[in-house]
Amino acid sequence: MTIQNVAFPVQMEFRLSIRTEIRVTDAQGHLLAVVKEKMFSVRDEVRIYADDAKRNQSYSIKAKRLLAGALDWKAQRLIVAEGGRPVGTLAAQGIRTMWGAAYEVLDGHGQRQFTISDDQPWMSAVEGVIGGVPLLGDVAAAAFDYFVNPTFTVRDEQGNPAARVHKQRPFFSRRFMVEELSPISDAEAELLLTSLIQLVLRERERG
Repeated sequence: MTIQNVAFPVQMEFRLSIRTEIRVTDAQGHLLAVVKEKMFSVRDEVRIYADDAKRNQSYSIKAKRLLAGALDWKAQRLIVAEGGRPVGTLAAQGIRTMWGAAYEVLDGHGQRQFTISDDQPWMSAVEGVIGGVPLLGDVAAAAFDYFVNPTFTVRDEQGNPAARVHKQRPFFSRRFMVEELSPISDAEAELLLTSLIQLVLRERERG
């Protein structure tokens, strides 16, 4: 079962679990996906399921190169639906620096459909300075990251805002909300949401 008939806004919530797991639901509370990272792999791999029991796999996301998560230079993650249908690619635009993240979203034919950018890149710079303070730096950086949450804007090929991702921090979980800013078709929603799943995984690793 693939992602379709999406009612925005969409919520991506990390579950409290030993292994990284995300539950994705739409505005009506319908389950869109359950996401699970594969452990102990030199090639980043994410599996997306259609059900809570994780019996029906809908997609897989794999890094194009070995150790892409560690090197992160022009890293590309390929999104494939069950049955082998190519959905698209999330491509990082250079090393993730203190000035924020930038990505391209390519369709199954390798054509760019969207770009994703950090709306507040200055936050990463401030967080880096705070985190560099001996002893108290880690605690202060964690507090800063909790209360000041970043957002990301998705733009189409004409540069128009298509969606926005808000990072939220409840006390006992972590959530990302995806807001639709302009009409998104079913095909675009499939490509966009599977790409944003990988985005939030990467942002969670950052903090």
